[in-house]
Amino acid sequence: MNNFYALIYLSKELNPKFTGRKFDFSYSPHKDVWEGYFSSGNNTDRLIFSSNPSETAIFTDKYRGAKKSNVTEFFGSLKNQKILTIELAEQDRILSLKFESGEKLVFQAFGNKPNLFLVKDGKIIESFKGSDELLGKPEPTPRPPKEKEFPNKELSAKRTILHFYPAFPRHLIQPVIIHYSLEEKSMEAAKKIADQLVTAMLNRAEFRILNDGNLCLIPNDLLPIENMETFSSVNDAIRFAYYKTSRERRLSTRIQTFKPKLEETLKRNESTIEQLENAEKGLDRAEKYEEYGHLLMSHAHEKIDQGTESITVQNFYDDNEPIDIPLKPKLSIAENAQRYYDKSAKAIRSVEESKNRLKKLKKETKKLKSVIRTFNEIEKIYEFDDWYKENEDELKRLGVLSKAKQVTSLPYKRTVIDGYEVWIGKNAKSNDRLTSDAHKEDVWLHARGVSGSHVVIRMNNQKEMPPKHVILKAAAVAAWHSKAKGSKLAPVIVTKRKYVTKPKGSATGAVRVQREDVEMVTPQKDF
Repeated sequence: MNNFYALIYLSKELNPKFTGRKFDFSYSPHKDVWEGYFSSGNNTDRLIFSSNPSETAIFTDKYRGAKKSNVTEFFGSLKNQKILTIELAEQDRILSLKFESGEKLVFQAFGNKPNLFLVKDGKIIESFKGSDELLGKPEPTPRPPKEKEFPNKELSAKRTILHFYPAFPRHLIQPVIIHYSLEEKSMEAAKKIADQLVTAMLNRAEFRILNDGNLCLIPNDLLPIENMETFSSVNDAIRFAYYKTSRERRLSTRIQTFKPKLEETLKRNESTIEQLENAEKGLDRAEKYEEYGHLLMSHAHEKIDQGTESITVQNFYDDNEPIDIPLKPKLSIAENAQRYYDKSAKAIRSVEESKNRLKKLKKETKKLKSVIRTFNEIEKIYEFDDWYKENEDELKRLGVLSKAKQVTSLPYKRTVIDGYEVWIGKNAKSNDRLTSDAHKEDVWLHARGVSGSHVVIRMNNQKEMPPKHVILKAAAVAAWHSKAKGSKLAPVIVTKRKYVTKPKGSATGAVRVQREDVEMVTPQKDF
């Protein structure tokens, strides 16, 4: 959301609004989010910073009462200090708020560990995230500019763009390459297009939120991608994109926490119902055991040798045909008869219990299906919250709630790519678990011909494939987490999880893919 070009416009918007304002306080309302309150007279605004690598964002929002209990406050030494200026580092995503005390807040809005630091005399004296090991370390500084001459070797279109413009928004590179067919053109042609697009972002930017939820400053006439919303200010665009992405991520996490357990509970119930519906066969066993008891009692006066395991008698229930009845060797005929009477009574009781249980379970399963039906209709985070409150007692009774919480602690990495939850295996054992946990309609990816992480795009039981740009990004991540990491281009298998099987007796992490497509991508760690 806060690519370098967006931060250029954001710093210009924030400067007149926040310069001269006093720092009131700051705190973290929830994980990875910092909120600072700044006032001028009777007006107070919030500056919000998300340090989540998947949705790093800085933006301002209107005042909202802060939660004051059980929260940690940050940067208390800045209280009542006025902001002198807001500055963006040259060619890097480092935004600084300079205060009259000589201290400054430095937002490091890039990398896998975005952070916010309180800096004095060039040293970190407090950080939003991280341990005390950061204290006393030098403040973040802009990365040195790269050489802008054409390299001696031929580069891909993506690497050409990044060679000349390292700050070019990563999520827009592939759409640009596709729109301008840059893979078929020279490095000179790719640079010329990049020059044109960067000039447009700097001089006539449009603040567009694309349908994939990403921010785009490239004007529509140069990159005609369908918009979700357009805004007159970059702050409004960032705020919209952040709240939408944040809500989608939280919703996706909640959905993936509860969905597997709900499906598992329903499957188990339906299997049990099928078994219980066959329980009346127990009455046939009860009748047989009772007949054995009667037949044995008619011979109760007879003596049998110790250790006898069966007796043959005439079955007066079947035209006196001979019948062989198993015996407990250590019991007399009469005692064996009583044993069969007991088994008959037990079988009858079991049938009655099964009938009662079947009736109760059918009622419970009907309720569970209703819960799942409303769960599958959830599209917004507030709809999940309402659903949860309404069904909390039922979820506890079914055992879904306690077990669903266990799902959140999984042996593989989770991230979000353009609103889609993505799982990334950590090692062979993690790969096995990841692929086992994935739903059959999830999209499974793996670098072709080399060892590496299994990667899954969660599809929430949707049979269609995700958008092409999501597949390409996930494929790039899969390539990065493989032995093909250093390649210019790497082939990546893309298939549905249902076409991935694990051969019996195969090594940990080994699978067989029955059907596949292959995408050629440049390995990339994240987006």
